[in-house]
Amino acid sequence: MAAMVLEQQQVLAAARQRFAEGGALMDSVVSPPVLRSWERSRQAGVQPRQAPYYAPLAAGATRLDDPADRRLARCVREDMDHLWAAFGGRQWTLFCVNADGLVVAQREHGLADVPVLRPIQIGRRLREIDIGTTAPACSLAEDAPALVRGNEHYLDRFATVFCLSVPLHGLDGEVLGALDITGTGERDAELLHGYFRQAALSAENRLMQDHRPCHLLAVQHDARWLHSPLQGLLAIEEDGRVRAANRVARRLFGLPRRGPLPILTLHGLFAGASAHQRRRLLQTGPAHRVRLDEDTAVHVQYLRGPLAPHASRKLAAQPVNAANASLRAQNTQHVRDAVAAHQGNVSAAARQLGISRTTLYKLIRA
Repeated sequence: MAAMVLEQQQVLAAARQRFAEGGALMDSVVSPPVLRSWERSRQAGVQPRQAPYYAPLAAGATRLDDPADRRLARCVREDMDHLWAAFGGRQWTLFCVNADGLVVAQREHGLADVPVLRPIQIGRRLREIDIGTTAPACSLAEDAPALVRGNEHYLDRFATVFCLSVPLHGLDGEVLGALDITGTGERDAELLHGYFRQAALSAENRLMQDHRPCHLLAVQHDARWLHSPLQGLLAIEEDGRVRAANRVARRLFGLPRRGPLPILTLHGLFAGASAHQRRRLLQTGPAHRVRLDEDTAVHVQYLRGPLAPHASRKLAAQPVNAANASLRAQNTQHVRDAVAAHQGNVSAAARQLGISRTTLYKLIRA
């Protein structure tokens, strides 16, 4: 078996060199995504026998100046810890890149010193024009999981490297980055794909939950998948417009896979639901079943309302109605006015004020 793998790798290396020199390549030699990456590498002037080029790291590069990079790193950290505990080792590194190939998060073995892995550091950009074909480059270009083994890489230097990655998506379904494991050993690629896909969905859910100005709803056909990476998430603006949907929710409702959502309201999305079911969509409580049409239904769980400034600061910022009125009296009156404005709907008033219903009741009774 080992001899067969070695022979395949030698054939692949010879075919790659002919391709780099301008020759044609049979489609069956490598997968279409890898072939397209080879074509981009050749067009950029990369040669298989050259050494990979890594731009020097600037001082303080690990600080991540871009807030979007810091947010991405924060949202992937927990899942990277779980993946590292399962698949990490001395010959491996686990990392996340943004859409431009910049490493924003990484896990590695503290005692390892593998030359081919050493340059992979937070703050370094990994680009095809510098190091040729890699799994992250394929994932970013193709918006799909990628596996690049041995001489499927474009540079000879990576002939011993196993590289697997999955893309990460933002609020509009755009590719935000990729989550990757790279090493000089061998792993079960099918098993890794399953775990990395789950980790990507989990990280994307955290990105959705970080979208503060919106209500957040969880949806799934099977209630057992709520509060898991397989839950669909909807971000709903105060006026009822659907601002964003994660990958799972887009599939559940037949929405475009990527790009901004069409103009769509929450009630339009649940047009097949009863009036009572639609009223409950933005109310706290246990998950409940909502019909989409005559044949299908989903379970819906209201997760939270828009995240506003701390209630006490928000209430204290209100204008004084009477010179001798106490702050508590002002706050109480403001809460009562909000409840009256919502015609007695306590949940809606609490969402507007950015406080819980319990806090609202305490302020009313003060």
